[in-house]
Amino acid sequence: MITYKEVFSVSKLEAYLYSLIYKNVSDHVFAGTLGDTIKESWNDMVLIDCVRLDDKDALANGIVNIYLYARPKGDGSKNVTLMSSLERKLNTALKNAEQDEHFIINRNSFYQDYDSNRKWHFNVIVLNVTVI
Repeated sequence: MITYKEVFSVSKLEAYLYSLIYKNVSDHVFAGTLGDTIKESWNDMVLIDCVRLDDKDALANGIVNIYLYARPKGDGSKNVTLMSSLERKLNTALKNAEQDEHFIINRNSFYQDYDSNRKWHFNVIVLNVTVI
């Protein structure tokens, strides 16, 4: 059995979320920052951003933003069909997290934006995380 001290770290939380998301939501998953190279063959990618993790002695509480990136359509408009697919896949992956005894993950809110440097649309799913 894993004890609290072994579980409580940003890296372990990132690794856990990575294991839920990689191949289940996207094949292109990053933690902390996006990679410098985005291949032309990619249509989606995901960024796991641990915003805050507060130590509460017996447990930890925090916020994690999950950025779902979708390559726009040829005319530059948002690929809503692809984004919707990414959101559904993320919801399914998060349901799998409900079975974990050390991490409690709940959706908090979401917002959308546009990355003008990469020219990709993204939706951010804000998660509340409790580490037991």
